[in-house]
Amino acid sequence: MNTRRHHRAGKRLVLSLAIVLAAAALPATAAQSAGGFDGDADNVDTAAHWAARSTLANAVMFSGLGEPLELSMSELDELLKHAGYVARPPMPEMALVGAVYAAGSPRLGDDADFAKPQTLAWQANTFDRTLDPGAQAWTLAKVASPEFHLRYHDRKPDRLAALLMLPQAQAQAEVLERRLLDPRRLFAARGTDGRFAEPNARDQAAVLWGVSNLILAATSDRTDYWHAAYRDLVDPTAYRALAGMAFEAVNELRPTTPADRALAIEALGRYALTTDDRAGAFRLAREHADALLESPGRALEDVALAVYGLNEAGRLLGDDDFSKAATETFRNDLLPLWRARVGVFRTPEADTGFSYTPLRMGAVAAALNAMRWHAGDAVAQQAADIYPRFMETVLAEAGLQLASPLPLVAPGYREAEPAAHFAHPALPAPTEAGVAPVFASAVHRDDDGWRVTDDRFHTASAMFLANMLVGRHDGQADPFLPGNQLSRLR
Repeated sequence: MNTRRHHRAGKRLVLSLAIVLAAAALPATAAQSAGGFDGDADNVDTAAHWAARSTLANAVMFSGLGEPLELSMSELDELLKHAGYVARPPMPEMALVGAVYAAGSPRLGDDADFAKPQTLAWQANTFDRTLDPGAQAWTLAKVASPEFHLRYHDRKPDRLAALLMLPQAQAQAEVLERRLLDPRRLFAARGTDGRFAEPNARDQAAVLWGVSNLILAATSDRTDYWHAAYRDLVDPTAYRALAGMAFEAVNELRPTTPADRALAIEALGRYALTTDDRAGAFRLAREHADALLESPGRALEDVALAVYGLNEAGRLLGDDDFSKAATETFRNDLLPLWRARVGVFRTPEADTGFSYTPLRMGAVAAALNAMRWHAGDAVAQQAADIYPRFMETVLAEAGLQLASPLPLVAPGYREAEPAAHFAHPALPAPTEAGVAPVFASAVHRDDDGWRVTDDRFHTASAMFLANMLVGRHDGQADPFLPGNQLSRLR
């Protein structure tokens, strides 16, 4: 398969991925399953996986929110082979995008039917066609996250769906390198008029994270179907120059907020796993971790991501001081913001009303997962106790998840687990709500309760949250540096 993808506007691709979801499609009423929600932290991880999976699938496979991607039949045959097919399955119609657009309305048409994926496209006149590096990078990072593609991917159609994202990842990397590097060699959003916006530090880290994920996928010696396909079909050398440019961009446009420093630490750790020249990555990661030791900030996103960043710095650098600081920051700075009555974290000044966005929820999810999977027993239990309530509040009660992902869950998986593990029963069916099962951009709570205040889909923030909503597979979770590879760095 070519290591570079071509994505030309004006042509929709007819692909067999539609069969993946047509086979899984359920009646609209199935989303409102009988029985109440009785989730613990492990069960909620399943719901988190499907919330992220539904958001990704709708964004890059159904909505048309991006530049149509062309794929030759020979390339498709390679993907089918790695998914386990010996003959081409039926090929219903659907759109597959490469480069993703910045935003759009996720409203569905009256004819929306999950058995006919071509009916799930969003209204193109609602699209913000800005090419945003954060949107490309967070989508690329999720697409190239291995554990995500190894959970609930036992069936050939699921594996095909995962592998059809491989050329999408290549297209997103290509647009970052060829079209979103500004004259200063920084990654910046670019409007339809060709003008660059002002770059920001978070996008530089996101690009480094995403491209490093792609290289790691193509160089892993793991023997599962997904890694075997990336080894065979992706040339990692084609992306090392882009990773180097992203590293230089992270070095040039330094993060200044605790949240951005934390994300830079994770991105630098991933880059260190892809290169023999690690000294610069270690130096920058330690610099940012030292800054988090000095001040984790006061804003909720800053405090939460400081917990995550310090945890990852301790693991990356083998420095227990950072790991201990992560736990202390969780105990002293984040836990006091927990409001059990309403089921969310909030800062004191927000007591009269407060909002959640995908960025804010993703930050808190990262902190809670860092503690429940990497902290000592007592703190891990505290985080595990809070996590299900927090997830239920923000995704279901507040409405940050606009509709249920149950129509995407194949019946075979539902035979083994209750429907409420895959989606909160309070979430409406997409066809009943008239909206795709993706993340809204903002919800707000005041004296009258929760309401959705921005139901547009913003790709960068939604895909950031999709990267943070995960479950573990064989002891690994995608937003955390792979423990089985960290030992070789030291």
